[in-house]
Amino acid sequence: MKTTHLDTALKTRWLTTTAALLAGVLLAPAALAGDDDNPLAPFEEEGPYSTTRDTGFSCTVYRPISLDGDHPVIVWGNGTGTSPTVYGSGLEHWASWGFVVAAANTSNAGSGEEMLDCIDYLEGRSYADDLDFANIGASGHSQGGGGTIMAARDDRITATAPMQPYILGLGHETLSQYQQQAPMLLLSGSADTLAGPTLNQAPVYRRVDVPVFWATLNGASHFEPTGDFGDFKGITTAWWLYQLEGNSDAASLFTGACSACDISGWDMERKDL
Repeated sequence: MKTTHLDTALKTRWLTTTAALLAGVLLAPAALAGDDDNPLAPFEEEGPYSTTRDTGFSCTVYRPISLDGDHPVIVWGNGTGTSPTVYGSGLEHWASWGFVVAAANTSNAGSGEEMLDCIDYLEGRSYADDLDFANIGASGHSQGGGGTIMAARDDRITATAPMQPYILGLGHETLSQYQQQAPMLLLSGSADTLAGPTLNQAPVYRRVDVPVFWATLNGASHFEPTGDFGDFKGITTAWWLYQLEGNSDAASLFTGACSACDISGWDMERKDL
């Protein structure tokens, strides 16, 4: 794939701003803090499972310490120049709700291939019999969000949650947006200047021919998901419980009367849900 000047510029800006974030200079907004009427609040709390992390050559796995069968799987793609540890607290949060999360150990997840390789990696683990490979989610941030859309052409993927996906290169192919196999939670930040909604998420919402719930967090920068996923934590956890476990309380956030559709601080759109 030919690297464009736009790709190079994005990488430079990502790496520079990420360094500032990790140094504590850039702080993400907390739009929902202190909102007693927030229906996402129960899903922002830690789940019932104690968690552990297994680091392999190709994938880092965040999972419950005790596996008791039928745990859905989520594969994860990192943003440009980052690693799973940048998102470690968020990946652990999903694991605390019973999901087994396999994060690709790559800083270039835009093709989605390394994310799909993590499914094969999990199938070779000693605890594979405790995993539910009929329910596999795919998620990632920025370049990894674009990789999520690429990975979701594979019919093993049953739900997706691309976070602020970058779709203007870095391994992403526009055609993939027309080839989706699974319902999508599409996440944006209104103050995102690296993968802004107008050029990166709005086209995805228009093009995909699957059920999609598009949630834009007002005031959120491109780095909302780093660390513990910020205010994306609750909505993604609820999405996985709905899509991968059939949880009716979580489903009611997105379907029917849609209790998540009018949460303060968010703009929501949906189709075919």
